[in-house]
Amino acid sequence: MDDPVSRTTATYDRIARDFDARSTRSDGFLAFRQRFAEAARGLVADLGCGPGHDAAWFQEQGLPIVGVDRSIEMTRLAAARGVPAVRGDLRRPPLAPDSLAGLWSSAALLHVPAEETEPTLRAWSAALRPGGVLGLSTSAGDGEGWEPVPYDTEVFRWFVHRHPDTLLATLESAGFEVLEQEMSTWNRTWLSVLARRREV
Repeated sequence: MDDPVSRTTATYDRIARDFDARSTRSDGFLAFRQRFAEAARGLVADLGCGPGHDAAWFQEQGLPIVGVDRSIEMTRLAAARGVPAVRGDLRRPPLAPDSLAGLWSSAALLHVPAEETEPTLRAWSAALRPGGVLGLSTSAGDGEGWEPVPYDTEVFRWFVHRHPDTLLATLESAGFEVLEQEMSTWNRTWLSVLARRREV
């Protein structure tokens, strides 16, 4: 259980219902999600979908959706919301190449160890069709390490705070064209990026 991803997954299995009940969204985040939905035209994958709040909203907008999460308890909650959800690792998502019009990932890349950032983003790029849209929201800053869950301090999650300039450069290297970026502060500092897979 020393592996950060495995231990964090076990934490989410334990806290799934509390996490679901406590999930909230800022107005800025909701506006960003709306812009992504308007840009995505076709099948969308929500990587690190958690209990399926965003994925269910995308369904309400008429977008076909699949949720992916490592936590079996989270995928069960998403499925209970009517979201087609599969258990999978967002670093190597179980998605066919060039199959997606949109890829959404909110507060999930922040659990991926820093050294795995570029391979993960390359896997995401491969799953998108050329011109497909990425909506990414993740923690901005520097450093990585364990943080206790505020409402269950016996368990921990691994957080990676990425410097915006570094992450944007990695996105470009992984095959994305950054369309917009914004920083916001709401319980932590967030970087939200709308990007497009470059045409072949």
